[in-house]
Amino acid sequence: MNDTRKKTVAVQTVGCRLNQYETERMAAALYPYGFRRVRMGEQANLCIINTCTVTHRADSSSRHLVQKAVRENPDARIVVAGCYVNSDAETVAALGPVDVLISNEQKPHLVEILSEQFPDLFEPQSISEQAVTPTVFDRFNRTWLKISDGCNQRCAYCILPMVRGQLLNRPAVEIIDEVRSLMTMGFEEIVLTGLNIGYYRDRKVLDPTKNLAALCTRIMTETDLPRLRLSSIEPQTVRDELLRVIADSGDRICRHMHLPMQSGSTRLLRIMRRPYDQATYLKRITDARAVRSNTIIGADIIVGFPGETDEDFRQSVEVAESGQIDYLHVFSYSDRRGTMASELGDKVKPDVIKERNAILSAISRKLKAEACRRQVGETLGVISEHVKPGRNELYGISDNYLRVKLPVDFNGGRHIHKVRITTAAPNHVSGEILGPGTGE
Repeated sequence: MNDTRKKTVAVQTVGCRLNQYETERMAAALYPYGFRRVRMGEQANLCIINTCTVTHRADSSSRHLVQKAVRENPDARIVVAGCYVNSDAETVAALGPVDVLISNEQKPHLVEILSEQFPDLFEPQSISEQAVTPTVFDRFNRTWLKISDGCNQRCAYCILPMVRGQLLNRPAVEIIDEVRSLMTMGFEEIVLTGLNIGYYRDRKVLDPTKNLAALCTRIMTETDLPRLRLSSIEPQTVRDELLRVIADSGDRICRHMHLPMQSGSTRLLRIMRRPYDQATYLKRITDARAVRSNTIIGADIIVGFPGETDEDFRQSVEVAESGQIDYLHVFSYSDRRGTMASELGDKVKPDVIKERNAILSAISRKLKAEACRRQVGETLGVISEHVKPGRNELYGISDNYLRVKLPVDFNGGRHIHKVRITTAAPNHVSGEILGPGTGE
């Protein structure tokens, strides 16, 4: 294996942005050893699948990708990592000739583990300064940055605290250093991510960063990052201080917040062990929406939680149609072994779950279409995505998290461009590109 051109790695991710961040970090750790990254489906010496286990569907997707990698790369070394490994390593190991399992805790030690397992792929003489070393997120125009891991919240339905552990926050100085590093790579949007970013705090230094608002303030004052986005954030953590920081940021913190609801029923929220009621949730999303004009609000919602009645569901529909939410991510309830909810009786019938999912999904489509219609005449700051293989369409993401259709030959790269919106479709908008800038 002395010819570094023959050493290839394919990586694939199931699940959230936190998982995507960790996949990119694992791939980047291999580049100095002469690995060249290829797409899944191309022949590779090493295949890494970073799995998810948040729902039965995530488990199924993870199994499918592992089995596909085994089938398409019979000579490859197969590595399976992530949450599914933590939750059910025995099932993962039985999926086929899987060579190595990597738990979440082991991800930072990937090279050390793999070099012991596959010494022929990590011969010291194979490290070459002349080898092309792609940067982290080299196939993306926007990037994610992990600020914390784990969660101390014990929602009745959620397995993630069991597979990710307790909340662990990264030092603020380390986060800011990474922001600067990503900026040198040309990124103009960075998304802060973690399981529960609203509880971020770094108190282990002389100058403590006491919460997420303080972290955002430090990023705004200590770097010139053009655009910072917050990933999904628990509604009870969206306090006035954070909203003031967003309001004072000008156009540097995105006009977009995703606040998981899970149910519109206070009764069901209590059983779910969610730390808020319907009234509190409505106040939080209303306050977040009012901070800056044209802010887009998204929400997660679970249908079919054990014991969900017609009245509980009606209240979820009522909140969804309150006028304060612009799109929904609708999840059908899925029993997760070891969670409190999995032990509850009064399971909702599958056909009822399917019907309720369809109703809320239709509402979400209407909400998104209305949000798109409101953009006509607005000027948005947009970052283009890459044209996907086999596609002849190009889209970008606006600061308020709407898909913007762009000319397929547009080469905006990682830069923000102003687009004046002229037309709206049900799930995207399009318009005239005005040039570099943040819009608004």
